[in-house]
Amino acid sequence: MKILFAALILLCHFSAVAKADDTSKLMVEDPTEAPIGKLFDEDAYFHGELPVNQFINVIVVNKAAIGETAQTLRFYSNRQLVMTTKVSTGREDVEYVSPLASFIRRFGRGALHSHWRHTTRGYYTIKRVYGADYRSGENNFHMPYAMFFNDVHGLALHEVPPDLKGGEQAGIDALGHRASSGCIRVNKDQVIQIHDAVVAADQGDIPVIDSKTGLQTLDQFGKPAFTNGYRSIVIVEEY
Repeated sequence: MKILFAALILLCHFSAVAKADDTSKLMVEDPTEAPIGKLFDEDAYFHGELPVNQFINVIVVNKAAIGETAQTLRFYSNRQLVMTTKVSTGREDVEYVSPLASFIRRFGRGALHSHWRHTTRGYYTIKRVYGADYRSGENNFHMPYAMFFNDVHGLALHEVPPDLKGGEQAGIDALGHRASSGCIRVNKDQVIQIHDAVVAADQGDIPVIDSKTGLQTLDQFGKPAFTNGYRSIVIVEEY
């Protein structure tokens, strides 16, 4: 009994050390991430003066925890404000996943590895678009109408997952507050409207935008660079 008790104490100690170590290692911003502050100039956008004016759809999210426009999304299309709605972005903390929890989750749902529940700031073109039945490849959570904008960190804008702990209503009640693992959660009616607009805008030649500055990058000849992609861009700011 004493041996078992000692083993449990050691296990708790090493778990605490590993948790602290994971936290310090994981909470490191990407060098391409934009600084804290307001990134989107609405007046300049309405006057057609920004590089992002070359996109049909512009989705602007303020990931701040507090403030008048905190945890909101504004959806613009063809230089018109179409929608303003509440969202939930990342909790901005580390979810520590122990080896035991990781093993158990392989047979159910949930993240398999410790991770920073962080929504990256910056300018991101939409990379992949899915329909109502999409599920996350790692944790198997239902992510209807997922529109991935940061493939490096696996971040998408999607409907509030219906299989959250506490059910979909728990996620809906959390809108307007940080609550996700990093993705941007939107209520069903609003996300379908955005999804349909992104699909309708389709793909084509789009400017290559620097994720940190929002400026159009130059090609090897010093000319504005273009690529093929969705004609929709997500701007995540924090102010």
